[in-house]
Formats: sequence, C-alpha cells, structure tokens
Amino acid sequence: MKQALRKIDPGYWIAALLPLIGILPTLSSGVIRTADGPLHVQRIYAMSTLLANGNLWPRWVPYFHLGYGYPVFNFYPPGTFYLGGLLGLIGIMAPVALTIVTTLAWIVGSVGMYALARHYLPGKAAILAAMLWAYAPSRLFEVWDQGSLPQIMAAALVPWLLLGMIRLAEEPRLRRILWVALPFTGIVFCHQPITFITALYIAPAMIGLPLWAARQDWPSFWKRFGYMLGGFVLSAGLSAIFLLPVALELQYVEAVESPDDTVPYLISNFLQPDEIFMQPPAMDLTDLRFELFTTLGLVGGLLAVPGLIALVVKRRYALALLLLAALIFTLFMLLEISLPVWLTIPYFKQLRFPERFLRVGVIFLSLAGGASILLLPRRWQTAGLLGVMALVLVTALPMTYPSQDFVYWDDLSAVDEIDMELTYYVWGTTSYNEFNPRWGETIKHDGPPEPEEYTTNPLRLTVYRLDMIRQWPDLEVDEISDDTIRVTVTDARPVRFRQYYFPGWAATLDGEPVEIYPEDEVGMITLDVPAGEHTIHLYYDGTPVQKIATLISLLSLGVVAGILVLTSTSPLFASLTFPSPNWLRSVPVGRGEELPQARRGEVENPLPESLPLQTAALIAFAVVGFALLNQVIITPHTLLFRQQSPPDAPVYMQNRLDVQFGDTFELLGYTLNQDSVAPGETLPVTLFWRALRDFTDEAYRPVVQLVNLRVDEAWAVSEPFSPGGGSTTFGYPLDRFASEVHELVVNADTPPYVGRIFVRMVDQNGEPLKLADGAEGYVLEPLIRVAGDGVSAKHLLDYTLGDSVELWCASVQPAGDQYQVDVYWHVTAPVSQMLHTFVHGLDAAGEIVTQQDTETLNGNYPASAWQTGQTLHEQILLPADDALQEIGLGLYVPDGARLTVLKADMAVADDRIIVPLTAQNCES
Repeated sequence: MKQALRKIDPGYWIAALLPLIGILPTLSSGVIRTADGPLHVQRIYAMSTLLANGNLWPRWVPYFHLGYGYPVFNFYPPGTFYLGGLLGLIGIMAPVALTIVTTLAWIVGSVGMYALARHYLPGKAAILAAMLWAYAPSRLFEVWDQGSLPQIMAAALVPWLLLGMIRLAEEPRLRRILWVALPFTGIVFCHQPITFITALYIAPAMIGLPLWAARQDWPSFWKRFGYMLGGFVLSAGLSAIFLLPVALELQYVEAVESPDDTVPYLISNFLQPDEIFMQPPAMDLTDLRFELFTTLGLVGGLLAVPGLIALVVKRRYALALLLLAALIFTLFMLLEISLPVWLTIPYFKQLRFPERFLRVGVIFLSLAGGASILLLPRRWQTAGLLGVMALVLVTALPMTYPSQDFVYWDDLSAVDEIDMELTYYVWGTTSYNEFNPRWGETIKHDGPPEPEEYTTNPLRLTVYRLDMIRQWPDLEVDEISDDTIRVTVTDARPVRFRQYYFPGWAATLDGEPVEIYPEDEVGMITLDVPAGEHTIHLYYDGTPVQKIATLISLLSLGVVAGILVLTSTSPLFASLTFPSPNWLRSVPVGRGEELPQARRGEVENPLPESLPLQTAALIAFAVVGFALLNQVIITPHTLLFRQQSPPDAPVYMQNRLDVQFGDTFELLGYTLNQDSVAPGETLPVTLFWRALRDFTDEAYRPVVQLVNLRVDEAWAVSEPFSPGGGSTTFGYPLDRFASEVHELVVNADTPPYVGRIFVRMVDQNGEPLKLADGAEGYVLEPLIRVAGDGVSAKHLLDYTLGDSVELWCASVQPAGDQYQVDVYWHVTAPVSQMLHTFVHGLDAAGEIVTQQDTETLNGNYPASAWQTGQTLHEQILLPADDALQEIGLGLYVPDGARLTVLKADMAVADDRIIVPLTAQNCES
C-alpha cells in the first residue's frame, strides 16, 4: 500500500485540491438560497427519515404534497439524496449533508477530468484541463444559482464514464467493464436530463471507439464492441431498480403529458450566439436577483483554439477531430436551430433547459483548452501553466462569491417541507407537480390538519376526517401508530385516508388483506369498512414492477461482485482506485522511447509524463494560500471582483427611468442591447425594480410585453412570479434592488412592423398598479423592429406611388354592412415621411359616396419605418352604400398632397387607383 501511494501521480491530489477556492465560500450550516437547493435539502431529510424507518429503497414520501403523499423517489433519480440520507443516519443534518455531497461532486469531477485528460496529455496540460472544468461558469452557476445537487453529481461522473469507455475500447477486459457500468449507473441514479444528454454523446462513441481501437486489427472490433455493450447492459441491470418503474409506471403520473408551455419555455431558454462564450460580469451585491450567466466562458473558448491547433501540430488528429466534433454538436444543441432535434427525441423537450448541454460540453472544451500548453516550449510550460491557471481563476472569481443568501433551519422537520410547499407552491418539492398521481378529478392544496404532529411523526398516515366526520359524525378514529388506526362505525361505510392512491399501497383490515381503491374527487386511498370496531393497517408494499426491478438490480450487483472476484489479481487499492495500474507509474517518455511490446498499439500515443512533484507542490501551495486569503481577507473585508451599487443606481443599468408604480415599486430603469428581433426569436430586456415600502403579505408580478405602437396587440409576453424572477415579493428590503431578465419570445406570426416594450406591475388579483398619470403601465421609448419581408403576395397590379411604393394587389369583398378592402403595398425604396391611405367609394358617375382615411397600417407601422423589399398587407373597412360601384384608393402625405400614381409609366388621373368590387386571391 505504501509503495502504491508513493507512485501515485501527484496530479490527482492537485486535481482534488483545485476546487478548494470555490468550495470554501459555500461551507455553512445552511444552504445557498438557490432555485433548487432548499428543495434538495427537504429530499435529503425525507430520505434520511425513511431510511431510519427501515425503508431500504424509498419511493413514496407520505408527508410530501401537504400530507397527501408523493412518489418523488420513484420517478426522480434518488442517488444523491440516498447518499445525503446515509449521512443523516450518522447524525449529519440535511443542510450540511447537501454541502458535503456538493463538495464531493466538485472534487470527484475535477479528479475525473484530470484522469481523462491524463490519458492523452502530459500532467501540466491535464491540470489545466481540470482547472478549466472546476471553474467553468456552468459549474459555478450550478453551485450559486441553480443548486441542482443531482445535476452537479451526474456531471461530475461523465468524465469517468468517458475515460472508462476509452480504456475498455483500447483493452477489452472483464474488470474494465465496471469502469463503464458503474459511472453510467451513477449518472442514471443522479439525474435524468444529464443521462439523456450524455447518451447523445456516448451512443456514437460506443461504436466509434472500438472501431478506432481496432483499426490495425479489424477482427478485434467485435470483441471490443461486445465488452462495451456488456458494460452498458450491466449498467441497465444495476439501474433497473429505478429505470424499470420509471418506464412502466410513468403512465400513473402527470409527467406522462407535457405541459402546454413546454415548447415555448424550451424555446425561451435557448442560448443566443453571443452568450455561448461570453465573460460573465462581476456580481452586484446590491442586486437581490443577480443572475449568473450560463456560458462556456471566454477563457475556455479562447484556449480551445490553440489547444486544437496544438493537437494537430502534435499529430493527434483523431483527438482533435473528436473534440471539435463534440464541441460543434454542443454548440448546435445550445441554439434554437436544434429545436427539431429536441422535438423529435421522445420526452427530450421536457428537459426544458438547453444550457444543460454545457455540463457535458465543458469536458471537451477543457480537454482542448488544456492542450494549449503544448504549444509552448517545454522550458516555458510550467510558467505558462501557472499564468493561465491564474487567468482562469481571475475570470472565475466574480462567480465564486455568495450571490444569494443562505437558508438556515434551526431544527429541520417535515413541517418545514409542508410550509415550503404552501409558501412557494413547490408541491412535493417539484416545480410542475409532474409526479402527481393521475387518479381523482381535482388536486387539493389545503394544509394538513394538526400539522405540528408531523414534527415528531413525519410518516403518519391519517384518515381524511374533514368530509368524513361531517358526513358520518358517529365515526371514531384512534391513531395507534404511524400506519395503523382503529375506527369505530355504526354502519358500513368507506374510510378515506389523506394519502393519494398509487399502485403499491396495500392495507389489512383486522389483520386480513382488504381491497383499496381511489375515491373519485381527489384520488385518496379508500377502503370499505363494515359496522363495528376495526383496526386498519396501511402500508406501501411496492408494485410487482418495482419488486422485479429490485431483484434485477440485486442480481446485477452479484454480477459486479463476481467480476471483482474473478479478476482479482492485484491489490484492491491498485485495481480500483485508478482506471489502470499503469496510471500509478510516473514514467516520463522521452523522444524515441517506446513502451513495452505488450502496450504497443493499445493507445494512440505513449503515456505522457506526469506532473512534476515540484510543480505540484507549487500549485498546492498557491491554491491553499489563495483559498485562505480569499476566505479570511478578500471576501469579508473587500469588494474585489464584485460590485456594490447604490440601491437606486444599478451599475449594469443603461437607461434610467425612475417611474413609480403605485406606492409600491419603482422601475429604476432598464438595459436593452438590441433594437431588432425576428419572429420566433428572443428579445432580452433587463428591468431594475426597487421596493418603495415594506410589505409582507402582498404578492406582485411584472407583466412585460412587446406590443404594437397602438398598444392594442401583444407579440410576446413575460410574466415571472415576482419582480426579479423570484418566487415571492415578501420581505423586499428597501436598501436593495432587483434585476430581472425578461426573455421575450416573439410570436412566429408577428408582422414585420415596429413595436415597443410595455411594462406593467399587477397585484395578486391581476389588478395593475397605476402610474402617477393614471396609466396602467409604462411604454419604454426604444422602437423594436420585427424583422421580415412581410407577406408573400401576387404581383397582379402595376401601379407606382411616388418613388418608393408599388401596389401589387387589391381585393374588395362585402363584410356585413361594410366592404373589406385588402391592399398589398410593396416597398421599393425608403419612405421619407408619414403616409395616409385613402379609400373612396365611388358611384357610377365617379362621385364619392363613402370614404375612409387612415394612417397607413392603422398607425401600427409608420411608413417612415418601412424597409425596402417588404410587402405589407393593409386592411381597411369601408362603409357600404347602395350607390357604390367601384373603389378609388391611394396614398397622401400629412399636408394632404397625394403621391403621384403611375401605371406603366403613364400618369393616373387624380392620383387615384380605381379597383372593381371584386375579391382577389392576393396571397401566394
């Protein structure tokens, strides 16, 4: 053992140490108030409670969903919560357990990234790759903004899976199957979206890697592929305890159907091209809702280019091509052009957040970025490594400080979960209530009676007393234990439990099995009880699918144990701690050196040199030193790498407004970086709000729309829960402001006009807070152009009006007591002034009997804003008259002068175009 420890590549220890600078600010007895963090604390506590009660693989949490119960662990991967729950069994509180597991994931991922890079690159390049992974913007976003513990852990296991696949393809051996099966099983048990996304990368690799490894020995492909397939088959067996019930029982919960807003929400979350490699700005400590950016990061993107060049220079063509292809695929999936792929793969659109691809894509970016060191001469590589690592850290530091408050629980209990559901509407710790059982016509959102009882008895199963005692006052209920009650009834009747029905529940009546069923209204567990005194025992026994799945996973664990026993030819530490005993060697391979014959041809290049011990010591000293300096001096006593704006002057606000909405909120201003948008695309605008008074029991939400100039039609809308995008406006401090980024997704059928952004603030009843002038909202000044060429119209007429407009088609048809006149203008040159349209109803003598004049396009698109090449459809309603025989129409400027009209270069009388009362099919 001591000899093995002495031979370990020091780069592994450094990779484990690298995240320390980011980890220290997260350490607390509470958890960061991220989007998901507090929810995961509740899940960890629930898992710990169920494990302590003897439930070895919990699926149903009885007190979730306000005491109606929820099958969250049957459908949401329970792996990280299981690990946190085990920590709870040894006395570690759930908030601390979440922090520990987050820290573990950060370290596991950093070491895995180093191990993967080390397979192809020298130690210095591999350390840089690990640094880029550990401090990628997406990693810091996970920790400080999103707080999705399962996603953090799943992403940390992906490098290990890729490494295992590479090693297995190069040298197919039975034990190496585990290096594919175990990491992938861990990913499946942690996070479904990362599992889906990872599958898209590894599916082609399952064939591609064995093909490449067998390029000099083609018959060996089938063996390599067979071992690879075996690894994933074994993983499927290990994961069956979770995967099989998900696949076969998803039909029982709401998640089987996508919410109506799934696709629009997915579209709103695609990244814009300029966001992918942007450098996130320093956080503003005065901003209540400062959002970290989802991006691959500027430094990683810049380093990837010379890294790919270095691989080509070093004749690592296959690796360079593989990384480039993976990065291109990542970029593609982050952008809206990939929407058809999202909609084609079953259930894929329900992932909702394309930025999840950053978690896998950053692996390939880090590998390419780490290789950039290879462009430097060997004698400069240490200095270059230290300099680039410092650059990575400096650009990451603005995202490594607390941007959210910490949440603390003095004595966490099930009551805290119930209170959280009632306050934030996160039923069963989910945002969409997607695991709600599908029995029953309505969903109850009433708090449980006697909620304080859940403090000491979180798993109690109670009779639904409210309606039952009202209907049958003679019903007597006595709770014997958490899952057993005694009831007394004078007549036979049904007894309902405050617990959702779900396959797997079972009951006994006086010790004998009894049938249970869901009642119609809510879907609660119900059983028929005869007259008299009876004892009812209600318990979750599991479904046949769940029991078969558990057996398959246990058998698969037996296979794992068998593989370990059958292949145990070396000490367990040397075999399992690293993917290969060769990795325990620190062997510099000089120019002209060759590996032993047994190793030749197994890998593309000889194993590169490991990280020198002196360099490792220097990096370790720098990391620990700066981590302590940052924690003790920089964070508490300086504003380095951060901003702290005055509460009424946000530093990132570009345009000041100071508009008051009632006596409650002030819109300080906004930031808008674009003045045009195409239909179907996203227009981002950031608003800055400040509370004007204290309020604790009132809820408000902003409504932001892209509207036409007359403010009577909306083309896009954004309505977050509250100003700043939080889940509540309760307790807004007066010395802070809240920024909110609105992603306005423009309707696909929006006309190519100009519009403006309209902002309202409404209360919990939907009533708008009024401005000082009585207006119900505020229109931002900038004009927003909607791109497009307009309608596709037939060119049936040949009229030119002035020197900028042509009339291509006109149609007249009756519409009740009016005529609907449709005209199609085509713009040939910029229009310099405002235009009005006149439509005259003419009698047989050519006299006007009725008319309608209006600003072109009803004032919604001023002619001065028209774009060359557009074809615009205008519709005018003309009052009917019995004497009306034909229509005369044209354009005129504000002073009344008509635009000259030419037909085939010949002047038209009165500059008025005559069209018959004939309907035309104008649009092609």
